[in-house]
Amino acid sequence: MTRPTTTIVVFDPADPVHTALLPSFADIHIDCIETDGAVATFVRPVERDAVLAYWNERAMDAVSKKRVIIMALAEAADGGAKQLAGCVVLYRPLGQTAPKNGCIEKLMVSPNFRRLGLAQKLMLKVEEEAKVYGQTILTLDTYAGGPAVALYPKLGYNTLGVIPNFFVSPLDGRPLDGIFFWKQI
Repeated sequence: MTRPTTTIVVFDPADPVHTALLPSFADIHIDCIETDGAVATFVRPVERDAVLAYWNERAMDAVSKKRVIIMALAEAADGGAKQLAGCVVLYRPLGQTAPKNGCIEKLMVSPNFRRLGLAQKLMLKVEEEAKVYGQTILTLDTYAGGPAVALYPKLGYNTLGVIPNFFVSPLDGRPLDGIFFWKQI
């Protein structure tokens, strides 16, 4: 199988091609929960309408630049429309007391597009966008045992600490430790 051509782009809430992808954001979100047990806001049984509403809210936040959504788009094998392969979100709290702070949310890659380096590419692009907005101190969190735990230190993120039992598994409700990271870019 050949590797699909992918591009990393910023979601434009005014572009109908981009907004048409919102159901795909929900599908990837659900796939990551169901496939990996990703701690990503929702638990089983995952209600697709709730996840789609979540992404519609994120798209509205993109209008005001409160959030910047980064997408990995893959060329369709038949040359048709590009499909969403992954995403990551930069949350910009916009507080006056911490203007340089940004929070990275929802790094997700579709199970169909794993092992292509997309998570790293998405992270590099979200850092680039953070710099555009002057946000040079980034924070993020993930759950112990998750696939991102090994990625973040490779990208220069420092472990801030672990909070025991911070999350619950979306699959079975058991407690999971939360691991918090930060990076100055």
